[in-house]
Amino acid sequence: MSDTPTHTGVRAIFLSYAREDAEAARRIAEALRGFGLEVWFDMNELRGGDAWDSKIRGQIKSCALFVPLISQRTEERTEGYFRREWKLAVDRTHDMAGGRTFIVPVVIDDTAEAESAVPEEFMRYQWTRLVGGEPTPDFVAQVKRLLEAPRKPTLKVEHAKPPTLSPFLKEAAAKAWEAKEQAAVTQKRSRSRWTVGALVAVVIGVAVAMGVFRRPAPASSLPSQASPPAAPEPSSLPSAPAAKPADKSIAVIPFTNMSEEKDSAFFTDGIHEDILTNLALVRELRVVSRTSVMAYRATTKPMKQIAQELGVTYILEGSVRRAGNKVRVTGQLIHAATDEHVWAQSYDRDLTDVFAIQAELSQQIAAALKTALSPEEKALIARKPTENPAAYDLFLRSRDLSNREGANLATRQRRVTLLESAVTMDPKFAQAWGELAAASAFLVFGNAPGRDAILARAKQASEKALQLAPEDPDVIGSYGTYLYYGFRDYAGATAQYRRLAALQPNSPVVYNSLALIQRRQGQWAESLANARRASQLDPGNLQYWRNLLATLRYGRRWPEAIDVQNRIAAMLPDVLLEKFEVVKMQARATGSFREGEEFFRAMSREELESPEILALRKDWAEFTDQLEEFVRLDRLSPYFDGYGVPRSMQALRAALNYYLVGDKAGAVARLGEHTAEIRKLAEAEPNNVLAQMSVATLELINGRPEAARRQAEKAAALLPESKDALEGPRWSIQLAMFCDLTGDHERALAEYKRLLSVPSMLSVEGLKLDKHSLSPALRKDPRFQALLADPKNNEPLF
Repeated sequence: MSDTPTHTGVRAIFLSYAREDAEAARRIAEALRGFGLEVWFDMNELRGGDAWDSKIRGQIKSCALFVPLISQRTEERTEGYFRREWKLAVDRTHDMAGGRTFIVPVVIDDTAEAESAVPEEFMRYQWTRLVGGEPTPDFVAQVKRLLEAPRKPTLKVEHAKPPTLSPFLKEAAAKAWEAKEQAAVTQKRSRSRWTVGALVAVVIGVAVAMGVFRRPAPASSLPSQASPPAAPEPSSLPSAPAAKPADKSIAVIPFTNMSEEKDSAFFTDGIHEDILTNLALVRELRVVSRTSVMAYRATTKPMKQIAQELGVTYILEGSVRRAGNKVRVTGQLIHAATDEHVWAQSYDRDLTDVFAIQAELSQQIAAALKTALSPEEKALIARKPTENPAAYDLFLRSRDLSNREGANLATRQRRVTLLESAVTMDPKFAQAWGELAAASAFLVFGNAPGRDAILARAKQASEKALQLAPEDPDVIGSYGTYLYYGFRDYAGATAQYRRLAALQPNSPVVYNSLALIQRRQGQWAESLANARRASQLDPGNLQYWRNLLATLRYGRRWPEAIDVQNRIAAMLPDVLLEKFEVVKMQARATGSFREGEEFFRAMSREELESPEILALRKDWAEFTDQLEEFVRLDRLSPYFDGYGVPRSMQALRAALNYYLVGDKAGAVARLGEHTAEIRKLAEAEPNNVLAQMSVATLELINGRPEAARRQAEKAAALLPESKDALEGPRWSIQLAMFCDLTGDHERALAEYKRLLSVPSMLSVEGLKLDKHSLSPALRKDPRFQALLADPKNNEPLF
């Protein structure tokens, strides 16, 4: 079952299975995907909710083949969601033309066909038996044949020989299968590895050599390493929710601050966020995140329009008034399509009862939506984080600071100070301890000075939070953040987020967090699936789309990346930079400059001379390797501070371009006082990869090539790809450039060849454009030219 709908379903395969057969389903999905087939399969098994149910129905309605897995486990379960999927598939066949093959039953053990508890319609089709859930070459070929000719009947006929494989390829595949069966006798654990290893490596490897398939297997599918299943690739993203909103979907728009003291706005936002968080604890509800709803603060849009934009059925709005030690909270629940007021209530209490108000309101909303709360959900909603209003006040101020000012170093430090004061006031405030640990970890991740002391305090805070409330969702989430950002403990952080997923199966935060971790682990397919899911659950969250975009770019999945960048540009219609990024993305994908030239041609002379457009023109000149034009524009406008890039980094970038066009004296002069600033930062932060790599650039510009190469090696070693599959390749690319520019062309060639086979920002089109930062010796090398000419180096990597 699928994490996310993709394409239009014209050639997609839907795998339906009982959860006990998930491993067999995964092996089958891997084999089919290894041959370039699109498979809808919920690899994470994080299911539930009306939105998920609606999505599954839509996928069954649009897929090309429905493959139910039948086993002793399905026989034992007389009830299960997979049986609903089976019924939906059968219902769809009633609208199909006669002879159309849609259902392809697969038995994965010795379950007898005649005695199995399946819909009667299943008996009309040819069954396939895959012992142990192990896909065979014949099975893969059969599925490919059915997708190529779906109208050919397969009612009780013998398996046809796959027409897409020559006898030679068929023999190679059979030998691979035979070798695998022999190995399985002594190495049972190698099963799933073979599926993408031997089968894809032998069959596709030979096929590629003979030109049978258009798309060769990526390097990650070779048997030298286990590879994750490939994620489905959508051709475009929907501009609006594809399915009808679930009946139990809700958006909590920002509450109105009615307090006379406008400084109390942070308190109102805190109440709003806590209520939203409480509702998200109810498994049956799909709750739009805070990030998406904040755009509707003080909106004049009709409720129906808001609901349509957010893909929900209900809207909750309210207000908060705080005066002295009293607080009044009001709320009303509206059915957006009919504008019917389903529920309304006001609460007048002492300030110390604010948590009781939030709990009551959340429970009454759940009741109004006819949602039954489990004892665990009731307990979580009713929990009281602190008995100290002043400590809670500081906690809310810290959260408000993060929401308003983002994640810069100064903001994080102020957050830590506020949270330290909160836990001093109430040492039993578990959520504040957890947030303190997470905020401290963010400081370390951002290369704040005093790493060891910060981590020591963070460790104490996390231990205290876990001691006080080990099952609290907020504590679980903060502990995952602490492990990830403080120690890059990917496995430990993943375990915490999966715990959180069990409590909040519809939370986009969970999927986004898993996606971020998985791509640093090199689990790109899983990361992509989770990034897509997070974006679909919370379509108004710009950061989720940015995370998805980065993953798509690293995987060279250009059509979808362009779609996502277009979406981001539409979300930020007044931000010119995002429109500019669209044309750069198109150039990366195709090598065409036409869109970029049209982008600037549409501007007036006055606009072209404005500071921001001059900065974009410099960027375009650098991107297209017109470095002489970059230098000319840089002399007109040396700095642009609108994008938050430190001037020292702007100067370093410009100086390198001066150096690459041969103006070495100009490069040194362009750096000026920034040279000392960059060196000082590197000395203060020896583990800061960017700072250390910047010193390598200084050495190169100042005519010390050997020192530059050594410094680049030192910088890249701080964060190798084995430790971080996202950031590591970035520094490996830099190292390859330094090797080439300092005379070690063989090493540079080897690195570029390797890096073209792993997810990174490196692309063939980029290397073709690069005439300055690649030495003439490397550019003229026939082996390098062969790399650029090899079509596999421009194909998707996962």
